[in-house]
Amino acid sequence: MGKRNQGNTKYSVTRTVYKAVKKYDHQQFESFCTSVYKCGWEDGRKSLNAMDSGEIEAAIRGVKGIGEVRVRDIMAAINEKFKEKAESAEKEEGAGNENNY
Repeated sequence: MGKRNQGNTKYSVTRTVYKAVKKYDHQQFESFCTSVYKCGWEDGRKSLNAMDSGEIEAAIRGVKGIGEVRVRDIMAAINEKFKEKAESAEKEEGAGNENNY
């Protein structure tokens, strides 16, 4: 693929890479595009300031007046939403594999 600049997430395409890509067949080009996409996806995921359910639970437990039962109920609702979102993402991913470009 391209070269990654030092300390920067931007990729630079060298002349060698450019010439190689011009000669790719359909399968090679699709693989190249997929790897570029995955690198971008990972860069975006790493830059996201996301919290996991353990951090959320710790923050909720720190609120005065919320007991063990209420924390358990809240966390069950939050975990259910995480599960629903993961399942819908899997369905979208499965449906998105049939590109007709």
